[in-house]
Amino acid sequence: MKIGVCAWSFTGVHGQVGAAEDPHTPAGLVDLAIRHGLHSIEGASGWWDPQDKASLGDFRQRLADTHLGVFVDTGGHDYAQNIQPLRDAIGIAGNLGSKIVRTTISGLLEGDRRSLGADGWRAHLQGLVAPLTSVMQEAEATGIDVGIENHQDICSHELVWLCEQVGSPRLGVTMDVGNAYAVGETPLAFARRVLPILKHVHLKDYTVHGSDAGFRLKRCALGDGVVNWPEILELFSEHAPQVEGCIELGATQARHIRLFEPDWWSTYPARPFVPDALDALGDLHRANTPNVDWRTPHEMDADETTRAQYEMQQFESSISYLQEISAI
Repeated sequence: MKIGVCAWSFTGVHGQVGAAEDPHTPAGLVDLAIRHGLHSIEGASGWWDPQDKASLGDFRQRLADTHLGVFVDTGGHDYAQNIQPLRDAIGIAGNLGSKIVRTTISGLLEGDRRSLGADGWRAHLQGLVAPLTSVMQEAEATGIDVGIENHQDICSHELVWLCEQVGSPRLGVTMDVGNAYAVGETPLAFARRVLPILKHVHLKDYTVHGSDAGFRLKRCALGDGVVNWPEILELFSEHAPQVEGCIELGATQARHIRLFEPDWWSTYPARPFVPDALDALGDLHRANTPNVDWRTPHEMDADETTRAQYEMQQFESSISYLQEISAI
């Protein structure tokens, strides 16, 4: 698998401390990728003005000169009301030479859809079908794939269903590996289910911290957490060799997955719980580190320099780990 770096491994703190490389900017992310011998960058569609053709052309040329690929991100909380952000991102992707746009489809996190209820969540998904179908006609015309990310809100069964309803070969999944645990699935089970429609991968790992309600998932360097990387990367290599990935270490706030609360499961479709959810619970139980603080430096209000060092150290440790297992 060709591996790059996503801007969402970092926050804006690097710019605030005046770092030589600010990976929350296109130029800084390119410099970081080049320095570590990575294959691509991934960042927000909002970084670029679709009307500024000259700047888009210049950046596309820099990518070509440095042999870097690019992936474009956008987020949608309610595409049933406004699909324009995804349409705009597809246009930006075309101008930059990105073949894939990653998107989200809700603002929910931690696998918790109880604010919508079972009927409300199903209505939310059903309401996405028509707008996604309309915008995928444009994606097909320009040869651009759209990958819906499992952004701690949607399980693999629902992703497959949604893509089947839209029916476009260009619509599929950007799989965030660590986030499979946030909906009660193992990365391996999740990946096997979405492999036929897999478009892109986010490489994310978590340390696990138990609570009375479930588990907190805290970002960490790849290889320091619960994910079995040799196993999952071998699966991708064997069954989806064309798919690329980006290191995306994710949020600087621990995510509390309250799956010991019975109604947490109330919005999820019926699915096999052996070995599906029980395997995930077993992984989380075995990886639990009850005596380790679940808070990140950002949650403890550490100074900007400490936060910047924390983020960069995790990224560099991830690079070292991927080299150790011959993934890069």
